[in-house]
This record gives sequence, structure tokens and C-alpha cells, in this order.
Amino acid sequence: MDKIINYFDNIAHQWDDLRKCYFPDALKAKATEGLVHNKNIIAADIGTGTGFLALELAKVSHSVIAVDVSTEMLRMAQRKARQEGLSNLLFIRGEMQNIPLMDESVDIVFTNMALHHVDDPLKGIQEMYRILKPDGSITIIDVEKHEFQWAKEEMRDVWLGFEHREIAEWLQIVGFKNISVEFSGYFAKAVSKEGSKAEVGIFVAKAKK
Repeated sequence: MDKIINYFDNIAHQWDDLRKCYFPDALKAKATEGLVHNKNIIAADIGTGTGFLALELAKVSHSVIAVDVSTEMLRMAQRKARQEGLSNLLFIRGEMQNIPLMDESVDIVFTNMALHHVDDPLKGIQEMYRILKPDGSITIIDVEKHEFQWAKEEMRDVWLGFEHREIAEWLQIVGFKNISVEFSGYFAKAVSKEGSKAEVGIFVAKAKK
């Protein structure tokens, strides 16, 4: 975990530029489609990074709790929130496998491109289930299974993506219902230090508690 934290602390100031190569801005709309402005909704964005989804959620929710392991990433997200005049976000340092929030405290939970950095994805999904209120919803966005081993060293990936089947199984195991896991229509792209090019599908998984 320390290697992952150091990695993201070191690239935090470059992340917004780097991220555009890895996944497109259009993913925001795909992730939040169907959401309408609701002043009562409390949202959580786990593994928020520089606030890619959190800032979008803040525009349609009462409040957003943005959680990340990287202090520098959180600082960048806070700066962007101030620049956009958004004051309904709370930034908290914490891990997906031990989310520092109370049971049944949020209405919706999102995690974008963070699950493959977690040692135990099932535990992370269990934690997101725990913090959701009854009838709350989860959205997981991540990369599909691939074989680009260099991502483990160069990008600190713990998992080389996931199969739709295993994500659906994990969601079912922890108690979620109305589960869907679908290809988003978008691809994550990266190039290794040696010039190996990766283009990997991005999935969107949704479920209800």
C-alpha cells in the first residue's frame, strides 16, 4: 500500500493530464447517467483521485464525501473544488478496504478506476455495501481483464482488470441486487516505458443494496 500511496502522491500534480490519456471525460456522463439533482442525496466517491467524479456528483447532490489514500491527490481535488466554487464536498484520507465512514451513511457510492489498486476487491465492495443506506446504489467503473503485466510495476496496478462475471459475483456475495455489468463503450489507453501500447475496455457495474 505504501508504494501505491507514494506513486499517487508523486503524480498528483500531473494526474489530470495523465488521466486524459487513460480514460475519457465522457466517462463522467456514463457514470452519472440517470442521476437527477436531489438536494437530499449524500454521495461517496471512493478513490476519488483529483475529484474526476466527485466534482460532478457535487453538482447534483446535497453533499459528497471524497475518499482517497493519497494526501496529494486530495489536495488537488480540494483546489479544483474551490476553483469551481463547490463547497459541498468533504475530503477524507482513507482506504477502500477500511472506509472511514459510518454504516448506512450515504445514498450512493461510486468508485472509478480504483478497484484494481486494491489488494482485496471483495473487501472493498463489502465496505461500500456497509456505508450504503438501504436501497442505496453502487457504481463501479474499472478496466476489463487484460494481460499487460508492466502495468503492475509502472502504474502500481494490483489487479490486471476484472472479468464481468467476477465483479457480478462479488456484488452478489456481499448482498447487492439488480446487478448489471456492461462494457462502457470506452477504452483505457496507456503506453509502457518500452513503448508497449495497451488499449483495454472499461466496464460500468451498477447494483442496489
